[in-house]
Parts: sequence; C-alpha cells; structure tokens
Amino acid sequence: MRAVGREMSEDGEDRGGGAPSAGREARSALLADHAPVLGRVAMALVGDPARVEQVLEQVAREAGAAVAPDGVAPLAWLLGLVRAASATQLSKLPLRTRPGREDAAPTTERMGAGEAIAARAALATLKPTEREAVILSLVGGLEAADVAAACGVDVGTAKTRIARGVEQLLESRAPGDDGGAR
Repeated sequence: MRAVGREMSEDGEDRGGGAPSAGREARSALLADHAPVLGRVAMALVGDPARVEQVLEQVAREAGAAVAPDGVAPLAWLLGLVRAASATQLSKLPLRTRPGREDAAPTTERMGAGEAIAARAALATLKPTEREAVILSLVGGLEAADVAAACGVDVGTAKTRIARGVEQLLESRAPGDDGGAR
C-alpha cells in the first residue's frame, strides 16, 4: 500500500511527495503502541513465530510508506495490513503446513499446547473470511465497523462473518465442554 506519488530510497528517505519526518515518527509510534495486538493477530492468522516476524516487518514497511485512509481507525488500518501480509505469507506455504494442523500448530505462553492446538483446529474449520473476521474481532479487539474497514467489506457483512464464525466455533465445542472457564 504505497502512497501515490511517493518514492522512497533504499535507506528509507523520502524522495519527494511524501509525508514529513514527523509523519513517519507518528506512524512508528502508532506501530509501537499497537505492536502487541498486531503480533497476536498475526500469530493467530499464520501460526508460526518466524512468519509472524516477516508479517510484522512487511506491515512496518507498508505503514511507513502510506497513511490510513480517512475515516478508518488506525488500529483497523494496521490490522488490515496484518491481514493482507498474513495472507501473503500463507500463500507461500505448502498446504500441509497451514495453521490448524496439529503437526504445525505452535504452543503459546497463554495456553497449554493442547488448548492452542484445539483452538487452531477449531479456527481452521471456519471459512477464511469468517476466520479473519473472528480473529480481528476476538483477538484484535475490533468492533464490527473496524473489522469491516480492515477486511474491505461493509459493516453488515462483517457482522455476519463474525456471528457465523463464532456460532460455528461454539457448535464445534465438545459436549460438556465448559469453554475454558476456570
């Protein structure tokens, strides 16, 4: 997502038509402020720490070279960049290593290995559009309007994707499962 009329040299310096240095600093601060949620969403989408790093590097490059569209919340814009970069990373993987497979799902510090694998497996059963909407909403903390902006769809579509995805996740729980409540 490069801004029209903007050229950057290899060292990151503006070559005309770009935002002043203060704009780049503001975008860097914005990235730093939202880094934890960007990382969590990227991990939920790609499932591999090495690929998450590549996703976040791509997001930083794109965010440094563009500005959020008018009327779009900065977090929604950044998560839209994460979504697109994650899709690019996933498209490079052979099918057998895609997230949701028990042999490819990493553990996380907040969940035990079994819970992380089960959560990824449940998310893998969703349609890609519903999975993205659910992850942006539940992991990214976005409201439906911001999910819509991040996914490039209208609000009604975003609400439908979130509702269908959550409904399918709830239906996929085993009978007698307490949903992880402790």
